[in-house]
Order: sequence, then structure tokens, then C-alpha cells
Amino acid sequence: MSFFDDTQKLGLVLIIVGILSIISAIFMIAAGFVDDLINITIDGEDLDGNDKTLYCVIAGIGSLIGAIIYFLFGKQVRSGAISAKIDVLATYVRTVGVVMLIGGIFGAAAAAAAGAPLGGVIVSAIVTIIISLIIIWIASKINDGKQSTGDKIIWVLLVIAFIIMLILSILECITIIGIIDGICGVLISLFMLGFLFDSEVKAQMNM
Repeated sequence: MSFFDDTQKLGLVLIIVGILSIISAIFMIAAGFVDDLINITIDGEDLDGNDKTLYCVIAGIGSLIGAIIYFLFGKQVRSGAISAKIDVLATYVRTVGVVMLIGGIFGAAAAAAAGAPLGGVIVSAIVTIIISLIIIWIASKINDGKQSTGDKIIWVLLVIAFIIMLILSILECITIIGIIDGICGVLISLFMLGFLFDSEVKAQMNM
């Protein structure tokens, strides 16, 4: 078995990403109470005082919830509770959708609390929610046990999505700050592409 065929190794990578995301979320929350830790800008203006605290706490809590979900998913894959490649693939896509949904809702709430224009916040939230729900719907079709033309389309879309993720992650590796996230992104995208081209997964997705 090659490295990128081993779902448990993927689980380890996902756990690392989850831990890094949890640390990042805690840092975001803390930034709301510590001056000059990070700068938050909305509509070209740096937030300070209560606005910055509200934004960091609300957005940070959303990020923390998403990070914990990611971490728990990684633990399931690592332990073998989710082991079939098609199920790992579907659950990963679903997790991405759920985390995006949570992040979008909390992010919109944080921006609104910090005084961002309500119209723009609502539009942004609606767009994020729609995209998230589409991703979750796609995930539900990956391992539904049915083979259709739609499965072929989803397979192609996922290949394109993970190739884009791979490219963006490689670019992220160029920066010192983003190198760890970039490496994790490269590994995850390679795992997912490997799963997509697995003969059993292709058969289950009518390819």
C-alpha cells in the first residue's frame, strides 16, 4: 500500500490540521483582548475597542467550532471508524461544507457586530450559506450507493477542485508563515486525488 492509499495517514494529517486550526482560533479570540496582537480591518478601517473584541470573539468561536469538527473527523479516519475511501472522501467534502457554513454564519455575525454595513453582510452570508449547502449536497451524492451521470459530473468537479487546492497549497508553501498549512493542504489534496482515481471509488461514482 502506497502512502497516499492509507486512510489512517490521512487521518493523522487531518488531526494536525485540526490542532493547528484550534490554536489559530484561540489566538483569534485572544486577539480581541490584547492590543496590537493582530489588526482587523473592515471597510478600510482598523477595528479597536469593543468592535474589535466582538469581532474576534464571535469569529473566533465560529473558527473554533469548525476546527473541533475537523479534528474529530481526523480522529475518526485515524481510528478506522471511517475507513472506506469513498466514505472518507464524502465525509471530507461534507466536513468542508459544514465548516464553511459555520464560519460564514459566525463571520457575518462578527462583521455585523463590529459595525459593517448590514446589506453587504447579509449578501455575503447568503452566498456563503448557498455554496456551503451545495457542497454538503454534493457530499451526500458521493457515497449514496447510486451510479448516475450526476456522479460523473461530481467526480470531474472534485478532481478540478482538488487540483486547484493542490496548486494554491503549493503557492502557500512559498511563504514562511503559511508553509505548515500549505504542506498539509498539499498532502490532503494528494490523498483526495488518489482516492478519486482509485478503481473502486471510480466504479462507485460511475466512472
